[in-house]
Amino acid sequence: MKNTILTLIVLVNTSLAFGAGNKLNCSNIVNLNTHKGQTYLSFMRAIVKPKMNHYATNGYVLRAASDVEKVLENVSSKVKRAAIRSAGNIDNLLNLANELEGQTTNLYELPKIIASVSKSFNRYKLSTFLGLASCGGVIIEYAPGHVAYNIHYGTGENDKDDRTGRSFGEGTSRDADDASDKNYLKDLEEFVIEHKSSTKAFYTTLLKSLSNSDSSDMPLISEHGQTLLTDFLAVYTAEQARNLMDGRISVHWDGALLEVTLLGAFHAGQEDIKLFYKDPYSGETSFTNTVYNQDIGCSVKERKVRGVKLYDYWQFSSSTNMNHCRRSGINITKRSFRKLGLLISDYQRKHNPEIIANVERHFTSRNTGKNVFYQLSKFFINSKTPVNLGDKRASELSLDFTTFLLQVRKDAAKITAEIEKL
Repeated sequence: MKNTILTLIVLVNTSLAFGAGNKLNCSNIVNLNTHKGQTYLSFMRAIVKPKMNHYATNGYVLRAASDVEKVLENVSSKVKRAAIRSAGNIDNLLNLANELEGQTTNLYELPKIIASVSKSFNRYKLSTFLGLASCGGVIIEYAPGHVAYNIHYGTGENDKDDRTGRSFGEGTSRDADDASDKNYLKDLEEFVIEHKSSTKAFYTTLLKSLSNSDSSDMPLISEHGQTLLTDFLAVYTAEQARNLMDGRISVHWDGALLEVTLLGAFHAGQEDIKLFYKDPYSGETSFTNTVYNQDIGCSVKERKVRGVKLYDYWQFSSSTNMNHCRRSGINITKRSFRKLGLLISDYQRKHNPEIIANVERHFTSRNTGKNVFYQLSKFFINSKTPVNLGDKRASELSLDFTTFLLQVRKDAAKITAEIEKL
């Protein structure tokens, strides 16, 4: 009887070990929580980026058509449609997978190989999908059932490497999906407004993940919030990987994502969402609850006016240059959201100085009178910040900043009224 039980335990453990916690049956999993004790930046530099470089140079083996077919049933409908459309139809996609099965390739070579099979295929989109289907990247698990597939990131040694890579977030209630900025911000708005009881656990776990590579409290968050946090970490990983490609570390798109996510606490407390917005026609910035529909900077179409959404922190470039006007991202609105972050910080410094002091005590300098949202970005995305903050400091920082965010949410109506007087 003992031997039978032992055998069953071994079989169960073996089953869980291969592709544990992910629907695409990838075995090359990196569990964030096994690296607890270092900042997320250190985790990226020591573990994730070297593995990304390995896949970019040494490649991976393409899976069989039967595996690709199973993957199609375990990704979002958006990812599935894009893959099939890129090949023309599902038969073409599976025939391509069958032809390429077993080949070792990487992000630089696969598009050429696909084009050699058929120039009618969208080789770049198909390349990313086949990379995803073949587990050809760094797969990070944050909690059981919550993973990010980070596929086809360049080393930084080639032209336009900083534009490579896609990250797909997967949760227990959702299949692997392309975690775009805009979709992420839509989900953030829904979460901060509809799941307020889970706000503290969400922000505390997010901050522990960045300060201590510790996402172990994710199960304390609502299911929607767990998937949202997975998407945050997927996008943050993507932007930090690109940030690290030039060998320099500075606040960039990763910091923008972090700060806007934290500002979600403020917007959750407003009666109507209001933010600083740059008018695409006049170029003037105002604090408003109405915006124009988004469009590329070089568009001449007249835009309709609508109510503000959190995804308005994501914008197209305002450049009219055809080479740049289609670029988009959260970082494009950095002047607007950092202006708001500064005013919120000033309000709390005036009315709740002890809360601000508790936050600022964790930084290397007090930076009195500054935007604490931005200061947090500069603390996390900084080579001078200690690799290991220690469990106590990381936990206290996470709790102190979450306390600040909850106070900001509580005071949101008053802060909004103060800003409207300016």
